[in-house]
Amino acid sequence: MTLADPPLRRGRPRDAAKDEAILLAAGDLFMEHGYEAVSLDAVAQRAGVSKATIYARYADKDALFAAVLRQECERAVSPDSFFPADDQPVRETLMLLATRFLDLVTGEKAMQMNRVLVAETARAPRMAELFYETAVLNLKNRFADWLRVETVKGRLNVRDPDGAAWRYLGGVKGEAHLRASFGLPPIEPDRLAAHLEAAADEFIRAHAPG
Repeated sequence: MTLADPPLRRGRPRDAAKDEAILLAAGDLFMEHGYEAVSLDAVAQRAGVSKATIYARYADKDALFAAVLRQECERAVSPDSFFPADDQPVRETLMLLATRFLDLVTGEKAMQMNRVLVAETARAPRMAELFYETAVLNLKNRFADWLRVETVKGRLNVRDPDGAAWRYLGGVKGEAHLRASFGLPPIEPDRLAAHLEAAADEFIRAHAPG
């Protein structure tokens, strides 16, 4: 299961180098200037492509912004993370997901995006909506789907996968995300590791089979 892909647009085979250039340019511009101020002309100029090349891939600026968010999420938390090997312990998977999720929400790019979102919400609410739908809601849904699979397997007993997913992810980011948001030094590695281990253990105890 992956984040929802943009509709396929017909034409010649896509050039992967141009794809990457467009997403890199768009990501940089959105974080430098905010969603509302960025035009597709500016993205095309920064990426060294024509605007027609962008439209061959994305229907509009909303679709391009969603693709930028999708790429960042996939880099931090790959779809394969949610469907590990059958013999991978649940605790190990929860720890891996927690670590990657924290990398996603406390990394430098995430903090830049958070600042832009706060500044842009009043005049460009669609930016916040797209961020929530693409980066937050999809991630939660993928996690909840994994919890359903593990419940069917009998390795967990999660009666409310969506609620459990929200509570786990919210508990994981806790202090680490607050410190990053305020520009404070990060939690000491040993204490952070202990926090993630405790979060995984508490989740397993709360949703133990039987």
